[in-house]
Amino acid sequence: MNLSFTEEQLMLRDTVARLFSSESTPTRVREAEANGFDPRLWEQLVKLGIPMMRAPAEAGGSDMGLLEALLVAEEAGRHLASVPLAESLPAARLLSQLDSPEAADLLARISQGAVVCLLPQPLDGAAPLVLPGAGAAEAVLALDGKRVFALRGEALRQPQANLGSDSCLVLDATQLASLERQHLASSDSARRAFLAAIEEWKLLKGAMLAGLARQAIQLAADYSCERKQFGKAIGSFQGIAHPLADALTEVDGAQLLLWHAVAAIAHNEADAAALVCMAWWWAGQSVTRAVARALHSFGGYGVSLEYDIQLHYRRARAWSLLAGDPARELDLIADRLWNREADVPLPDAGNVSQEFGYGDAAARFAEEVRAFFESNLSDELKAHAHHSVDGYHAGFNRQLAEAGLLFPHWPEAWGGRGKTAFDMHALQEVFESFNWQRITGPITNQVAQIVMRFATEETKAEALPRFARGEALACLGFSEPSCGSDVFAAKTRATQTADGDWLIEGQKIFTTAANLADYCFLLARTDPDAPKHAGLTLFLVPMNLPGIEVHPVYTVQDERTNITYLSGVRLPDRYRVGGINAGTSVMAATLELEHSGDQYRISFWNMYRHAVDWAREHGRLGEQDVRRRLAKVAVHTTIARDLCYRATWSVQAQTPNRAAYGPMSKLFSTEQYQRDAVDLMELCAPFSLLRGEHGVGLIELGYRQSIGMTIYGGTSEIHRSLIAEQGLGMPRSRS
Repeated sequence: MNLSFTEEQLMLRDTVARLFSSESTPTRVREAEANGFDPRLWEQLVKLGIPMMRAPAEAGGSDMGLLEALLVAEEAGRHLASVPLAESLPAARLLSQLDSPEAADLLARISQGAVVCLLPQPLDGAAPLVLPGAGAAEAVLALDGKRVFALRGEALRQPQANLGSDSCLVLDATQLASLERQHLASSDSARRAFLAAIEEWKLLKGAMLAGLARQAIQLAADYSCERKQFGKAIGSFQGIAHPLADALTEVDGAQLLLWHAVAAIAHNEADAAALVCMAWWWAGQSVTRAVARALHSFGGYGVSLEYDIQLHYRRARAWSLLAGDPARELDLIADRLWNREADVPLPDAGNVSQEFGYGDAAARFAEEVRAFFESNLSDELKAHAHHSVDGYHAGFNRQLAEAGLLFPHWPEAWGGRGKTAFDMHALQEVFESFNWQRITGPITNQVAQIVMRFATEETKAEALPRFARGEALACLGFSEPSCGSDVFAAKTRATQTADGDWLIEGQKIFTTAANLADYCFLLARTDPDAPKHAGLTLFLVPMNLPGIEVHPVYTVQDERTNITYLSGVRLPDRYRVGGINAGTSVMAATLELEHSGDQYRISFWNMYRHAVDWAREHGRLGEQDVRRRLAKVAVHTTIARDLCYRATWSVQAQTPNRAAYGPMSKLFSTEQYQRDAVDLMELCAPFSLLRGEHGVGLIELGYRQSIGMTIYGGTSEIHRSLIAEQGLGMPRSRS
């Protein structure tokens, strides 16, 4: 993945942001509500060449790419711009592709300031129809069969009061029939160009929705910092902070999905057409929810016309319905995903440097891993395989290490191959597809990464080669029965003796793999008089020391975790990781590694994959209800992947404001996994009642797994608080 923008793109975004900030103020938006059009703003956009930015240079345009157009559209949406931007940009490009004098004349009129809009659906006899932006337009481009027309007439000059107070019109059959039709072109190529323009409109309007929602969420976050109740800023209340965190996460998913669709078009990827529909559908769904949550944060003031948030609330829902019932978009997603013969014309995206997915190198590495499993996973090992630590096999673990597939992302100095984090994403998907457990390896890796950075040289020399050879495992000793996810409230004590050793007393819970582990990465309180976060130290504790007992705890997910008791455990100081009482800084690095959601996302993806297989095998993939429900899950798993990969990319690129990305990826992946597991259980009933290691049995397993994943690695509530604080600048909502 690569989400970097060029300097030119950033300059364009900053330029239009300044323009909209000064020329599309809330006051100006209200002034334009009578007809939904601000002619002074349009005049400024024409001076910048924005309406012609997608037209080729030979036609008087600037031939900018689709991603640049989305950046402009996001800023227009952020400022509720009262101009039909999403309708005008594809209209100008379409006219440049129609070989007729009439089309050329109309394109010239656009360059001179005329408003020409696109009707984003064919004229198929259905009525009424929504004509976005038509109330401001000199003409509206429409498609009937292979014929492209410019519609004009009195019906376009009759303003209609509507939910969004913008320039859309809803015309019935009689009104549509009254419009004059100016013929512009008639051919297969004209039809394809028009259909591609509709796809472009979806992306642009979706970007406007995403920009609108981001601004609404920020308005609510800012208000929550100012408004006080019971002597505290209301943003410190989880009832305010957490819904806004959900909203921001979902809208970030919409923005990523829009960019993803553009990149897929540019790179000619097979799922590009489906991604366009996914992006448009999700933008409408997520933004409508997000703005409702934002308005709710204002309480009674939110519904007052004096407050700006109600402008966002009304326009969000209005824009999301311009193409009609959003459920029909799910039909298109399904058709484009599962009917690969579908021929969908797509717009020219231009050059796009952004990339999604894990990349070609990781794909090649995945094939290497897959070949290894196919060659080495015997029938005996397949029978042994299990999603929990019960599936651990010491011999196969050593085989993976010998093949360089256990920790291939480690530095070569410690036995790795220098592979990237995206290579590891690819590797983990292969593990999942072979039902090979993904617990002992990631936990050991997490511990080893911290040992590499903070442990003594003696401890590194002892533990890291054993990990690298697949001969040793680690477990995490953070949570305790009395403090759960609040790991900094740990009561396990480590007291230093006169000879420098440590005596450890206490207990840890959810020490998954402790029954197999050679080391426990233990958080202990070393200064009971220090403030809560200040008196903690981390240790790498060999599990064969006297005084350690491991007792099993079995879960609803068919997994074993443990409670580990430590009584009079004597530990040499060389096993201390980091400074004395410096555990908080070491833990920060540890939790950053854990807060990405990809490990959970892969299980979500696997459940979805088996649900589609089930529907296909049972002949139900043609049923509309089944297709729509599976299409929703396809959207959710795609967003989850984009959010997870963004978290990885942001760490590699050291992007600013990345602190919220990991929590977002984990929150969305696990919460949506749980919701979709419920729906897929219902869809596949009664077969989903039965347990099994394959097929629909993995849906039943996913249902049981998903609830735990909203808890592991920090509960969803913790992640919501982190997102609100780091992503929106809200007050701390954790005590």
